[in-house]
Amino acid sequence: MKKLNQLRNVLEKSDPFFIKNPDKLQLWIEDGKVIRTGTENLSFYFEYKLNIVVTDYPDDIAKLTVPILSYLQINQPDLFQNTSLRESAVKFIPDFNNNNTADIHFEIGPITERIVVTDKQNDSVQINYKAEPVWDKEHIKVYFENWDEDNLIFDSEKTK
Repeated sequence: MKKLNQLRNVLEKSDPFFIKNPDKLQLWIEDGKVIRTGTENLSFYFEYKLNIVVTDYPDDIAKLTVPILSYLQINQPDLFQNTSLRESAVKFIPDFNNNNTADIHFEIGPITERIVVTDKQNDSVQINYKAEPVWDKEHIKVYFENWDEDNLIFDSEKTK
């Protein structure tokens, strides 16, 4: 599975807090399913809920939310295009530790990753992750409060 590590990479690159405190960012999968596509080959897709927990976060929760949404807009656009998924696609629970920090739990899903299994010669198969549907605005830059490079918190070009 690729999306968990990709999203971790996005968050680490969008906030220096995680470079200094890598143990404050935890990601895991719940309710994972392998769903066959019904074709003659072994193609399938993963479907799961992705959980993100950030502990002792000292900044505005929007600085976490926007990079997550930006990643999902590019890599899981159906969460926002499908009206039955939109309202429950990204949930969060903050736990305010004090006036300066909070623990924040995001639950995202359903996340899907499609895997194409192609039969080859000699009873072997090839496994490939299928590309996601392409969003027409693949390059996204996100700034926090001011439009200068010091306040750049997410650049989709730097996460590839």
